[in-house]
Amino acid sequence: MRRIISISLVCLLMTGLFSACGKSLEADRDTVYIQKKGSIIGAAIADFDKDYYDEEELKAFAEERVQEYQEEHGKNSVTIDKFSVEEGTAKLYMKYAGYEDYQEFNEVTLFSGTVPQALAAGFTFDTDFTKIKDGKAAGSVENTEVVDTDYKVVVLSEKVEVKVDGSVQYMSSDYTSLKGKDTVTVQVPEEAGDGEELSLVYIVYK
Repeated sequence: MRRIISISLVCLLMTGLFSACGKSLEADRDTVYIQKKGSIIGAAIADFDKDYYDEEELKAFAEERVQEYQEEHGKNSVTIDKFSVEEGTAKLYMKYAGYEDYQEFNEVTLFSGTVPQALAAGFTFDTDFTKIKDGKAAGSVENTEVVDTDYKVVVLSEKVEVKVDGSVQYMSSDYTSLKGKDTVTVQVPEEAGDGEELSLVYIVYK
């Protein structure tokens, strides 16, 4: 993930400190799992193979960040689901009540809802799309075909793996690759150029 926790992760690792999560998620790379009822599990994965890394200090830092957020947004807004360090890899799994909490906590763009709701929120779907059929890419389609549905959609701009409770029907043609019928790997650039916004990726599913 490329948000506060991940950024903090990197900073902690570099200074002598570090994490991924989930009751129904096992990840080997940064992952966002959009669950059926709107809650989100975020998994942050990082190398933890230096002698000066401090597992307890990293865990305490993550707990402090969560507590600060909970004090303002409520106890169930974000929680640490699981934290472990095994074989030189740290994994932190966090659960968010909804996409708004994920977005604000990590300071990134993330939307989860239906296509009509996304349009109402101002997302334009102004990109090239690939149609997915039977779990495989089936050629490009006009975005007009995509917006004329009431499917669910995830909109984001992060270098992560996205897992959904359903089957992917369409995805942005740029910066994506289909890993499975319910999983898309997103490879947006790490940073935009001066004055540019990071590219938005759309994943539409039912």
